[in-house]
Amino acid sequence: GRDASNLCRYFRQIATFEAATLFLSSLAFESPFTFLHNNRMSSPQSQLHTVESIMAYLKDTTGLLANPGLRPQIRQEVNALYNAMQHLKKRHQDARGSLKHYIIRRYIASVNGVLQVFPGCLLKNNYDPSQRLWYRKALQHPGKIITTEPYLDAGGSGYIITIAHTIFEGKSNALHSIERDQPVAIVALDLPYAYFYKMILDSTPLCQMHNMKCLLFENEGYLIAHPSMLEPKSSLKNQRRPHEHLTHKESYFANDILNHKNLVRKLACANYQNRTLQRFYVFNTSLNEILTNVVHGERTKYAIALLKGSNIFAVVLNSTCDGGAFCPCSTIDRQCLNCKRMDQSDCECPCECPMPLIQSLEEENEISNKEHLPYLNITQQF
Repeated sequence: GRDASNLCRYFRQIATFEAATLFLSSLAFESPFTFLHNNRMSSPQSQLHTVESIMAYLKDTTGLLANPGLRPQIRQEVNALYNAMQHLKKRHQDARGSLKHYIIRRYIASVNGVLQVFPGCLLKNNYDPSQRLWYRKALQHPGKIITTEPYLDAGGSGYIITIAHTIFEGKSNALHSIERDQPVAIVALDLPYAYFYKMILDSTPLCQMHNMKCLLFENEGYLIAHPSMLEPKSSLKNQRRPHEHLTHKESYFANDILNHKNLVRKLACANYQNRTLQRFYVFNTSLNEILTNVVHGERTKYAIALLKGSNIFAVVLNSTCDGGAFCPCSTIDRQCLNCKRMDQSDCECPCECPMPLIQSLEEENEISNKEHLPYLNITQQF
């Protein structure tokens, strides 16, 4: 064990800058459910004994120690991720790096449930990297640098954004096919919520000009850089920080881009856990052109482009007058303001509607002429 003097308080966590944390999720075990059950029901002493036996097996070079229930490839993956983390740790501690004061933590996760985090910190025993947004988004966009929408950091560093990228298995010719090859791991880092907008201001004088706005958003329309990010929260402005969608913050702009059919689609899907129909937007991450106003003569002029190799869209707005447009958004909850209608051209914030109850054939025939049924049919297509 390491000396307790190497531990420190890092935001709201006990952490160490001496080493990374190794975490094995349930996916790393031959029997994930047995592992989860034992984790929940065992005494602290028994859990400590389990950890010691796992570490002894991982460090064993003789091959004499029995496998404590890990999948066969896990020991090799732990070694591979350890070597990768040594490089990330060195980068993190490099005093010359321009990001030194902004990167909160770095981590790398294999697709088989091995996770390493630096600075080393405690994680909940039911933590599962494969369920995290950064992990899922990276696998949805292999080979691209992806960013998440802002979210509240469980470690106490406030609202953060995660940047992630897939890693493919090493090959002698160093060539990979995103279509054929499967990622073996995801590498990621956390940045403060307002970092991207600070970066824009530092590098782009245009964005500091009067009536000019520069925005960045990810592929579902959630803002990751916006002028409001540097404004203080108040009862009149920024009440909904930080989970802001461009339909809420820039409704004039959002109304126009919905006319770009090759840029954005409005979709819906069923969430059976809470029996809701979720409405959301998906932007085209294969966009290869700069798009401008569809409706000519609009007071807000804009140009939008995809940052190549990422899921990030950049927008420059000349917003001399933003008034006159409106996208319905509930300021209380996520309820859609009109659950009887959903159309591609209707601007609204991402929202949800109660899922209609399944009815008998006779009841369906009775209400077949009611006006809300066409909407239900549209929703059920997705």
